[in-house]
Amino acid sequence: MNKLLFYFIIALCSMVTVFGQGNNNSKKSVYKFKEPGNTACFVCDHVFRKKRQILYVTHDKDDGSWQFLCGQSDHTDANAKVISLKEATKIDKTINDLYELPLGAGAERKSIHDTWIPFTFK
Repeated sequence: MNKLLFYFIIALCSMVTVFGQGNNNSKKSVYKFKEPGNTACFVCDHVFRKKRQILYVTHDKDDGSWQFLCGQSDHTDANAKVISLKEATKIDKTINDLYELPLGAGAERKSIHDTWIPFTFK
């Protein structure tokens, strides 16, 4: 009887895993930053509307704020949007690669498929 119960439990667990019920992380986005997810950060409206990719990132030395921008020079103050840091990782999960970027530094890349190239402000 115990052997039959054991096989039943194994079969039930397999069904739960197959149908996705046992995978609680399947819909969660990755978040690696040490700052709380609700930390405000800046994005340009091109990134916010998902019209352009995040190609330029800065981590401000004075106030610790993050900026996630498209890297183009056609911005005005009207283009600035404030969102949560966690929301930024939902727009582009590859920014999680920069979670250890120090204050006063930034990173850029030519496309979303390229490696981030870090830099520091002087």
